[in-house]
Amino acid sequence: MTGNGTHHEEEDLATRIAASGKVREIRLSPDGVYVVYQDQHQYKVGPSTEADLWVARTDVPGSARLLVAGGCYNGGVVFHPDARRIVFLSDRATPGKAGQMYVLDITAEAGTEPEAITTGKTVQGFDISPDGTRIAFLSPAPVGEAYTARMKDKYDAKVYGEKVGLSQIMLYDFATGETSAVEGIRDDRHVESLTWSPDSKELLYRLRENKGVEYSEMPILVERMAIAAENPVPIRVATYPRSPAGQNVWLGSGHIADLQSYIPANTLDARTLFVHRTGEPFCTGNEGGTTRLYGDTEDAVRIVNMQAGAANTDGESFLAVEVCKDIDTHMDVVVCSADGVRVVSTIFKTDDDAIWFSAWDAKRVVDAAGEVSYIFAAILSSATRYEPPNAFTIRVDSKGTLKTRAKLSSHLQWLADAPRLRTEIVYWNAKDGTRLSGVVKYPPDYESGRLPTVLFLHGGPYRRMILDYMPYFCQWREILAWSGYLVISPNYRGSQGRGHEFADAANLGVGVLDWPDCDSMVDEMIQRGVVDPERLAVGGWSHGGSIAAWGITKTKTQYKAAIIGAGATNWEGMVMESGSPELEAAIGQSTPWDHDAPGESTRKTSPIHSVSGVSTAVLILHGDKDERVPLGQAIGFWRGLKRRAADRGKEAAELVIYPREPHGFVERKHAEDVLRRVVAYLKMWL
Repeated sequence: MTGNGTHHEEEDLATRIAASGKVREIRLSPDGVYVVYQDQHQYKVGPSTEADLWVARTDVPGSARLLVAGGCYNGGVVFHPDARRIVFLSDRATPGKAGQMYVLDITAEAGTEPEAITTGKTVQGFDISPDGTRIAFLSPAPVGEAYTARMKDKYDAKVYGEKVGLSQIMLYDFATGETSAVEGIRDDRHVESLTWSPDSKELLYRLRENKGVEYSEMPILVERMAIAAENPVPIRVATYPRSPAGQNVWLGSGHIADLQSYIPANTLDARTLFVHRTGEPFCTGNEGGTTRLYGDTEDAVRIVNMQAGAANTDGESFLAVEVCKDIDTHMDVVVCSADGVRVVSTIFKTDDDAIWFSAWDAKRVVDAAGEVSYIFAAILSSATRYEPPNAFTIRVDSKGTLKTRAKLSSHLQWLADAPRLRTEIVYWNAKDGTRLSGVVKYPPDYESGRLPTVLFLHGGPYRRMILDYMPYFCQWREILAWSGYLVISPNYRGSQGRGHEFADAANLGVGVLDWPDCDSMVDEMIQRGVVDPERLAVGGWSHGGSIAAWGITKTKTQYKAAIIGAGATNWEGMVMESGSPELEAAIGQSTPWDHDAPGESTRKTSPIHSVSGVSTAVLILHGDKDERVPLGQAIGFWRGLKRRAADRGKEAAELVIYPREPHGFVERKHAEDVLRRVVAYLKMWL
């Protein structure tokens, strides 16, 4: 394939991308012997997204084998403490309605069907007790006779915010096969998360006012309860200003760990590890019984309990922490004991590769001779080495010295064989001197000279560009480079991986620092002689689309074409209509109901406010069931372009609406259409 490609080849690439699977959700057995992961089709062609479960032996290259074929898996896969059974959620019984719980012995004969263990109950999340006797899971509470009667009579008027179907905690008993509700927890609150105590006698859970993303930004109550007591009484543990990221982890050392914003009340901030001593007040910094790690210059984005249940003989428990440091990622081991909380080892560092969306697990194992090793399993890919996502295991000794590294699987070979793109990391200084990083992709066979260029922006805003290699419907870096474009992608302020000050810049409002950072990468690459300043385009999905819309309304003529995928264009409208008004208010720095408040800023923070005179050709792509960024954002911006843009902007403005699609597209035909349409539109107008 040449640097410019052909229409036929691009159609083939779009088809291959949309039809590809994604290797994800990897899990290690407690003894570190086995790995289980999913190979999931990215998009559905029927009632659900099909996936397969695979199993492999740790440290054994190429040992992956198909375990269970078919079914949609949501909620992940969890190993039973016996290290041989797995529990997972699937739609195997009713395609298209995932949420039934299954159990399977991974050492059974090939073709053994998993056993359904919660028929009739929709499971929304679960945790297996450390002693292996029970599963605690979340399930919608019964809606009541009055609500059922209304639905039966087709009287389906809804009171906004009505508390219907709030999650409750249920217990499944492995010995009896019975399922029962946990009594004593207030039924007027939604349970958003749960975790077992190390001795399997208590549950720690978080309550919020109602279900729905909106309520995750409101105060969260944390309680614990002894579930075996005759009359269990909840004990208040803490109150969070907003929902932490992921589950709490309750360690055998007597600590409870969580991931919160560096300043917990902040909606936009670096993710930070907080470790609290049980029985002491939860604090927001290194005081009292709380230790805060990371968040200053790097971000802790996921934690895993490496040794569920009781602490070791020295009273120590172990956390594995995924730490983002600019473009790189490393995995630390954090030891918690009566003596304190400390980082003791780094067991993995990315090296021109990347971890697929937190798809990893880690265990601490002790062999018969008493030797300690740490096992890290992950889905890794590399844009620089042209390695598509696959399952790997890395074993290090207690000091972090590498012992083995094994590639267990060989999925997505077509990506390894696709035309090779040169990918590199670049660094430069923003206009105010801040050091920034970004990723550049060159077309195949590129040698020198200036190229038509796409400034492709990540979403989030709390995401980042890394050296991964997995194109999908809203990640166009590879297909654009295969089509002959230079693709440049900055990690603007507000991105993940640079700590509190860098992330907190997003609280200044959209366009204040993020767009100037993006624009500075364009200037830098023009100075390096690789960007053709007369053939520039900009695009992105979600917040990437939002910044692209901002950029073209400020520059008016600099960008010849733009792709706005599910982007916000009116932040006050987002506050009014989106499912997460606090997040939108933080990004846009404006709320419609506070304009008459003394000192309230009336800064025009939305692209729609500045649409007049735009000469950029704009393609807008949006799903009609998008609750994250409502469809009206796309329609309103298209209307503004058609009425106020310059002649070229009016003529070229195009809005494509995809039926049934939420914020992240799920249907294969639509994913394929997006990829083809993006390339075709840029060829027409750039």
